[in-house]
Amino acid sequence: MTNLRWARPEERDEIQTYLFENMGKISHKQWRNILDCRWNETDDRYGVVVEENGVLAGFLGIVFAERILSGKPCRTGNITSWFLEKHLRRGGLGQEMLALITEPAGVTYTATSANFRSGALLEKIGWQLLEDTRLFWHRSEIASADGIKLLTGASVVEKMLKTEDAKILRDHKHLNLTPHLLLTPTDEKLFFITYVKNKGEAGTAHYEILHTGDSVLLAKHIHCIANMLLPEKNAVLSSDKRFVCPQYGKQNVTAESTSLSEMKFSDSQTLQVPRYFKPVDNLAAEEIDFLYGEVVLLDLKIY
Repeated sequence: MTNLRWARPEERDEIQTYLFENMGKISHKQWRNILDCRWNETDDRYGVVVEENGVLAGFLGIVFAERILSGKPCRTGNITSWFLEKHLRRGGLGQEMLALITEPAGVTYTATSANFRSGALLEKIGWQLLEDTRLFWHRSEIASADGIKLLTGASVVEKMLKTEDAKILRDHKHLNLTPHLLLTPTDEKLFFITYVKNKGEAGTAHYEILHTGDSVLLAKHIHCIANMLLPEKNAVLSSDKRFVCPQYGKQNVTAESTSLSEMKFSDSQTLQVPRYFKPVDNLAAEEIDFLYGEVVLLDLKIY
């Protein structure tokens, strides 16, 4: 007999161990990060469980957060850590887990690292495409613009940020990310966040863009950022397309904005499994980043 329900606060220790034993690659300590409700100001919900004859047989996690997106308060829920015992799969129980965990209304739900099975389900039930392409830049011969400065590190940039951006840094303190502030002679300010992951046989350092405050400015200065941020060898700047594509961006994109065809990225990659989201109030895809979710909490590589 199976039972599907919301996980209880007192079950965190058991679920933490269950995920460590069944999903691998992540330390026992790190699993706690997705269970502690650090950004959830409304309730203590962090996932749903499947019990079989009173024994834990599945878990689907969610990281709820209270954010400011498009200038308005927004509650988000990032789907994470979906596991179900093999003999319980293919019977519709996985879809029931998803239906229960997305039951709360007024939440923008995201799935940034779905596998083939969960991605197919999300598409089937009508979630929108969030992302299907990654873009890459290397250091280049394109000269950096005179007078542009790149400030790096929380202690340097926090005092220069808008209130909502400074809150982002405080909320992510002690997690593996690096904030940057690009300053131009024309008083443009671009706040963005990266982390570094080594990938491939050559161990290429990928400077991944996790968040940007302005996709148009990021696109405009992306070559300058690559030249200033990357070491000379074996490194690449990586970004989901929506962070630098104006057609995915804000409604006030101007004719001066850089188009994808003009951007001259060094390479692109179609994701094997796209990212999906279920937005509230027509929230634009470019507003959805990798913060306040499993990527930063579990320190995952982005694919």
